[in-house]
Amino acid sequence: MFISKVTLFACIAAANARSLPNKVRARNAATAGTPAVQSTICGDIVADVDKGFTHFLAEDAYQCLTSVPFNPSVATRFLKYWNETVQFQSTLAYLKNPPAGYQQPPVDVVKEVAKIQERIDSGYYTNQYKFESEFQLLTYALHDGHVRMVAGALSAFMFAAPFEIASVSIDGKSPPKIYMTEDILEVRTQDWKPSAIKTINGEDVVEFLTKFAALNSWGYVEPHAEWNALMSSPVQDILGGGTVWAGGATFYPGSNLTVHFENYTASDNSTFYDTTWLATYTERANYTGPLTTGGDFYNYFVLGNLPASFNDSAIVVPNDEDPELAAGNWSRASFLAFPENPAIAQYDLDLFHSGFVSGYFYKDISTGVLSLPTFDVLSQTLGNYTDTVGDFIIKASEEGLEKIVIDVQRNTGGAVLLAYTIFKYFFPDLSPFAGSRRRSFPSANELGSIVSGVWELLEEDDEEQGAYKQLYAANEWVITNRINSATGRNFTDWEEYANGVSDNGDKFSLVQQYDMANEAFDRAAFNEWYPTMYMSNKTEWPIKERPFNPEQIVILTDGICSSACSLLIEMMTRVGVKTVVAGGRPQPGPMQAASGNRGAAVYAATALDNDIAEALEIYNFIDNTTATTLPSVRETGMDIRYASINLRDQIRKDEKVPLQFKYEAADCRIYFTFANLYNTTQLWRDVAATMTDKSRCVEGSTGFSTTNNTNPSPAPKRSTKSPTLDEDINAVTPLKFDETPEDGLQAGTGTASSSPFACPPDVEVGQKCSQKAVCRLVPLTCAEGKRDLKVCLPDCTCQGNSCNCEGTCVLTKGVEHKVRGGDPSINIKTPGSQGQCWPNVGTKKLGCKASPPQKPRI
Repeated sequence: MFISKVTLFACIAAANARSLPNKVRARNAATAGTPAVQSTICGDIVADVDKGFTHFLAEDAYQCLTSVPFNPSVATRFLKYWNETVQFQSTLAYLKNPPAGYQQPPVDVVKEVAKIQERIDSGYYTNQYKFESEFQLLTYALHDGHVRMVAGALSAFMFAAPFEIASVSIDGKSPPKIYMTEDILEVRTQDWKPSAIKTINGEDVVEFLTKFAALNSWGYVEPHAEWNALMSSPVQDILGGGTVWAGGATFYPGSNLTVHFENYTASDNSTFYDTTWLATYTERANYTGPLTTGGDFYNYFVLGNLPASFNDSAIVVPNDEDPELAAGNWSRASFLAFPENPAIAQYDLDLFHSGFVSGYFYKDISTGVLSLPTFDVLSQTLGNYTDTVGDFIIKASEEGLEKIVIDVQRNTGGAVLLAYTIFKYFFPDLSPFAGSRRRSFPSANELGSIVSGVWELLEEDDEEQGAYKQLYAANEWVITNRINSATGRNFTDWEEYANGVSDNGDKFSLVQQYDMANEAFDRAAFNEWYPTMYMSNKTEWPIKERPFNPEQIVILTDGICSSACSLLIEMMTRVGVKTVVAGGRPQPGPMQAASGNRGAAVYAATALDNDIAEALEIYNFIDNTTATTLPSVRETGMDIRYASINLRDQIRKDEKVPLQFKYEAADCRIYFTFANLYNTTQLWRDVAATMTDKSRCVEGSTGFSTTNNTNPSPAPKRSTKSPTLDEDINAVTPLKFDETPEDGLQAGTGTASSSPFACPPDVEVGQKCSQKAVCRLVPLTCAEGKRDLKVCLPDCTCQGNSCNCEGTCVLTKGVEHKVRGGDPSINIKTPGSQGQCWPNVGTKKLGCKASPPQKPRI
């Protein structure tokens, strides 16, 4: 059943639940069919945004998106840019021909890009939404959390159901059913039994959600993780992001949303729920100026051009007040799911604060729990983060605890240094293997040869050259300070590195490893820190002896674990630490522990642009007479807010298949239950119990892990199919595109959004730097020491746990959300999704005299 008003725990969770105003504006009375040319629905939405509304009927957003015209010349330039970029994606060959055990459909990325270009040329696309949605569907088909494109009209909205859902088992053994999250929260304090959802829009709930997840839950290597990304989680609550179901869907889901419960009867309106899909507008109020028509929308979101009538003085700069004092626990932020009294808590621990690590001791079961919900933290807090981890390990050992649960639910990665450091804190006597390789092809090899060659020529004793040598020590195209895993010595040059192996129809480099004992590399690679526990001087090590053995530790995941989180799991499981995974689709069998990206390096398209531009400068300076394979112009075509690929694969020692394509099941799988979903203490107890009682594991879920197992059971057969989009897309009459058109459309060039940069001299703190950045005073470490610099921080948004930011997206508290048009009883548990992109290190670009040559230790 559905409770019509958000009252549950209102006094303790006001930050998580939003009451909606009774007065809402009726939605645009657009009729079905082709929208009128130059429809003003986009203008109506933007005008309402400037009045404080952020949520709209999905149908209105869809009518707006499908009124945005399509310019084939702009789309062609954009696709050319992406095609050049995606050649550096490390997994192209394996995506085309994946090995047995890979749980997602194969895709020939290069071929599919060519198909989209053919459709552009044939006139197939009649509006921008159709083009962008097919392109985005292709990027999602890579099932790689490091592959992202945030650009164009599609970036203006995210679609959402007006309620959250959760998948729970009654007893931990029976297959889970789907419930409204609000009902699950309520049964904790009231004696009643909620009814599960039976159908959504007339379709079986499991079938409906499976297809919805396959279409919108991007970046996961198996459907179990896609499923979990739809579901409520108290860990998601404390991170401030939302679920894919209730705030992070990319594609238009339709208008009406009808839910029938298992106890459905037509005469009882408490057994069904008729509502509507919503859309969240992602841009801030007054940032765009009046965008009256679809053409205006095209100019701003596709090309990045402001209207001539834009009034900069109308901008309301986001509040920069000091936040409330941190609670020091996650209880209030998680609907009381987390305990109020952690034994260990990182400084500034709370929602919208900088602390994330917490630890709990349960002496009655001799178990300590270390909660690590994210590694995506501000660089100045890395030392405090690792200190808290160290304190937990030391105190857990002093307390004589026999078991450790490391909870990494919803951890989508961040600072890779944390994976290296946390491993060493637990196992100071061991060195992890973290090998990686990349595609070896002409453009990459020319880029690497130029940059590595020049880097080797730089003199460390020369002040200017030495500064540049330090600055570029961790550049992706410098290889001579990386270790050749086959020899244990540094590579001599790029040619040695590039002459690797032919595998699965493609060519790859040799396997590299970071030289973690190289302080110069560490300083450049890890923002403000270097890891003391990888240095030879053990007197500086905070933990010198192993406090726990692998068999005493278990890692809890929900399959969402990605990037640096998956690296930590790889390091830990290779030495014998076991994993337990929670949730997944309502069916028995195994589930993988880390189903997010398992690559070694996320690589922003802007970083590739800069690296190519600098390589070409070097190339032209040395007057090379040979032809270059590098593109002379990198033009984005469209306004790109953020784009990235996976540059390097993680490769296990003495193996060829990237970890991204290996089936890596958890040692045990459990279901969420009514008792443990919003009670982390009970969940952790359930996990600890599996360490000695495998009967608690889901039927058929054991025996598939490769941890301490040379003969695992074969992976399940691939059963997924590629999702498709609804072809019933409205068209708009083609409009004229030229440089100065009467209808306001331009066949211009999009402008890629920038990373943080120094505030212009005439811009003061708190003022707007550009259309999407605000000047703030930011504490950073420069070569000359710590300084407070005036830095322009661009806006960033987060979809689930993934944010479009070349740095760290610091979410900000939002205002009360209003809904334009629709039922005033609609409930929205509104997470933070907007923030500002903070830099991780001080550089000359940000106002430092030079980049920092020395870093603090951790």
